[in-house]
Amino acid sequence: MNWRFAAAVIVAAVIGAGAGIGGYLYYDKAQRLAEASRRPLFQLPDLDDQLQSVAQWDGKVVVLNFWATWCPPCVREVPMLVELQRELGPQGLQIVGVAVDKRDAARSFAEEAGVNYPILYGVQAALEVSQLYANDAGTLPHTAIIDRQGIVRHIFRGELERQELEAAVRPLLGST
Repeated sequence: MNWRFAAAVIVAAVIGAGAGIGGYLYYDKAQRLAEASRRPLFQLPDLDDQLQSVAQWDGKVVVLNFWATWCPPCVREVPMLVELQRELGPQGLQIVGVAVDKRDAARSFAEEAGVNYPILYGVQAALEVSQLYANDAGTLPHTAIIDRQGIVRHIFRGELERQELEAAVRPLLGST
């Protein structure tokens, strides 16, 4: 009887490891496909309901951050993004928040948090845009770094630390 239990545990472990490796390989492939490709065009409304296009920030290094007010890791990232926009904006950095949220919730949060960068919003539409930037799972936060030529250089899934984001952005700011 014990050998059957042990065999079942071993089979489950092998299947679990295979699924984990397959998931990692899928993630790695999606990461490579998304990076080093032309950024997808999209338009979403800003918090004043004016339609904005990502193309208006061409020539800048864009940190496209998909977030929501109901997402604790997203909320934790905002002060760091505000600081980086203030510090690196003059060098050509443009942070753009894309709230997967309703306008009023995003507006209230942005005002309270002192957000100093554009916020676009939409619920389903914003989620669909995030999928264009390799967010197939629809997880938040999700961040894409676009260089001055409009090429997606980095995709980050999950909460970012300042040094991780700076390490990705600073080399791109040096290019013209």
